[in-house]
Amino acid sequence: MRLSRLLWPFPFGVRLGWLTAGAPNPEPGAAVGSVFLLRGNGIVFSRGFGALGGALRRLGFWTEDLRCAGDRWLCRHLRAEQKEGRLRGPIVFVGHSCGGRYALYAADELRQAGIAVDAIVCLDVALPPLVPANVKSAVNLYLTRFRLYPARPLLPGPGSSAQITNIDLDAADSPIAPNGLHHLNLTDSHAVQSFVLAKIQETMAQW
Repeated sequence: MRLSRLLWPFPFGVRLGWLTAGAPNPEPGAAVGSVFLLRGNGIVFSRGFGALGGALRRLGFWTEDLRCAGDRWLCRHLRAEQKEGRLRGPIVFVGHSCGGRYALYAADELRQAGIAVDAIVCLDVALPPLVPANVKSAVNLYLTRFRLYPARPLLPGPGSSAQITNIDLDAADSPIAPNGLHHLNLTDSHAVQSFVLAKIQETMAQW
């Protein structure tokens, strides 16, 4: 399940925001929270994360657009911030495809370091691991029709009291019309981007 780490086993070359966001990060001390976007294995199929990252930076959120294998960098960065006493504000992970799995793996690694993750948003993640106990809330948007591999709802891990919301975009009560959406273009959808942005803003407002 961690194929991307085998394809890109190095802890460098995973930060893409300098190229994709079109806006600089705010100064860390002035940022209102931290957001980490983890792309799917074929990073070009999560290209909507560039626009989302730029919007988040302009709103004052310290945001990194990462390859899915960037979970190693992410964990190292947050542990260093914790050690230096600079860890402040909400932490949010957003992961598309295998990036969603790696977001959950990263959260579990941070659980062992005593670092809480305020929210995780998963986008069309196949076979996600359990939501670890240090995650406060998790949202899962996924498609169930016309797919080659199974999508699964998020489930709580041992000791987890996370508020988990699973949204089948192909269901009749979906908040987002699924017309034309598929696994490879999901992050390009303005409706999906707006949903994710609203979830992040809601999380930050609760801090």
